[in-house]
Amino acid sequence: MKRMCVILACLGFSVCALNGCASLVFDRYDTVDIMTAPEGVEIYDSQGFNVGITPVQIALKRFPGQEFTLRKDGYSDSTIAISTSINPWSTLIYFMYYLEHRNISLGPGIYGKFLIAQVLLTPIADSLLGGIFKKNDKPYAVHMKLPFTGFQSRSR
Repeated sequence: MKRMCVILACLGFSVCALNGCASLVFDRYDTVDIMTAPEGVEIYDSQGFNVGITPVQIALKRFPGQEFTLRKDGYSDSTIAISTSINPWSTLIYFMYYLEHRNISLGPGIYGKFLIAQVLLTPIADSLLGGIFKKNDKPYAVHMKLPFTGFQSRSR
């Protein structure tokens, strides 16, 4: 009996720790549109991997602080930072979650401890997995600039 309780507790703990409500409801990816003038600009992530050529839709994890470098021969490199905000619907889920579990107590046995762990770990899991964040819905439009070559003297 004790072994069965330990197995159920480990299974329940792993379910709580590895996903949260917002991650399940809202997914962990958002699609971002990137357009440039001129087209055909290569997009590189922070690790230097080519992730696409404009115009493109890229599926990105919802983590905040993602930046991309745009490169095209004959133009200066540009960097764009993908803006992320907190999804207001995920806060509604947490509010409802709080209302449901606001009167819990440890109680006897492992069930109360498991319930406390679930209530505490679900928001943490959503924060780490990106479920509470959302990307900007507007497309990113970038006008590439020609490199500055300095002042040129005019010959007569």
